[in-house]
Amino acid sequence: MTVLAILLPMLAAPSLASHRPAPAGERQEPTLTVGIFIGAIEEGARIFTPVRLLPFEHPEADGHEFPNALALHESELELLVDLGRRVGLSLGTTLERYPRPPVEEWAYDGFEPPPGIGPSARTVEATDPPPLPGLGAAYVRDGRPIAFIVDTRGMTLAERGMTRPTSMGLDLTRASFLELLGEAIDRYAPSGEVVVTFSR
Repeated sequence: MTVLAILLPMLAAPSLASHRPAPAGERQEPTLTVGIFIGAIEEGARIFTPVRLLPFEHPEADGHEFPNALALHESELELLVDLGRRVGLSLGTTLERYPRPPVEEWAYDGFEPPPGIGPSARTVEATDPPPLPGLGAAYVRDGRPIAFIVDTRGMTLAERGMTRPTSMGLDLTRASFLELLGEAIDRYAPSGEVVVTFSR
């Protein structure tokens, strides 16, 4: 079964992302995928946008394809800083103050905050360009995305398959985004705990 086959049915379900492993007999809550879009201000994109892939009907998502994370949870902060470090990005100072300082309390009932990258996680340095334009890194568990970083700075609109700029740096629905991310996961991280990085 491909990642795409797993992800697309989730678009209509409360969970959009992944599950963390749970001990036998313990309830397993879905984990929300978190990520960052980095764009070029010169073309009108937001320089830095943390997002959390909440269900569309969630009040904080308000039907948006890529809801901005108004305040990161501490676990999301640590995960994104760690993921960014693996592709040469120092995100700590920015994430600690933008868009707001991180919070200790997890505010999303029915979901688990993302786990940190474990010491046994494999790192795969992709040799081919990513199917998703600008994808710099993805943290994957059991073939499902936990976190991602997309950086479209320095990419032409043609390289992104676009005719006009957008604030996000890409012009994709969430379904299309997850499909392309799923292709990258199928290719490099179909199982286990994996960090996939792409060179620019």
